[in-house]
This record gives sequence, C-alpha cells and structure tokens, in this order.
Amino acid sequence: MSGLALMKAAEEAGLNMTHSSVKKMLRNVHYLGDEFYPAIIDRDTFDAFEAELQRRAEVLGRNNKKKTSSEEKVPFTNFRMARQKLTFCDPYGWAEYVYSLIENVGTSSD
Repeated sequence: MSGLALMKAAEEAGLNMTHSSVKKMLRNVHYLGDEFYPAIIDRDTFDAFEAELQRRAEVLGRNNKKKTSSEEKVPFTNFRMARQKLTFCDPYGWAEYVYSLIENVGTSSD
C-alpha cells in the first residue's frame, strides 16, 4: 500500500516471491480468515489493496474493459466464393489459394 512494487514489498517483509505470487496471495480471500485459516490480513487492508490494484490497472490501461468508440465498425458478413480454376498438391498452397477466392459483397446492413 506504500507504493512499492509487489516483489519489493515482499522482499521488505522477508519473503522471496515473484510478482504474480504476491499478487495472488494478497487477493486470496482465505487470508481474511475462515473456519480453516487464521486471519493474517484484515478486511480494510484487503479491500484497499484490491482498490489500489484497480486504480493502477486503469492508470496503466490494463483494466481489460471493452473499449468503446463513437464509430462502431460493422464486420463484413456477406461473402461469396469465386469459381475455382486451379488445383494444388501442396495443402498449404491449396489453402492459401482457396482463401484468396473469398470475396466480400457487402455488410449485412448494405
């Protein structure tokens, strides 16, 4: 919570862990305590850590939210296949040729 990188914070706490291990540990609700595990982190710290992770993710553009734009692109949905004129023995050459025969004839909204 002091702003240190997760690995650095773990090192200062005497733990030799990777970034992902520290993050996984700090997001694990079992550390809040339950019938099997004793509480080693309080709910306020747990929630504050989660909020800080979200804040940093947004600052860095890593929040994985769907990006919206003012112009929604409409995908091409109306295709046709041109007439086949060649044959190939090589399956990769054949696939490349067949895919090259696909033609766009507009979108569903055209």
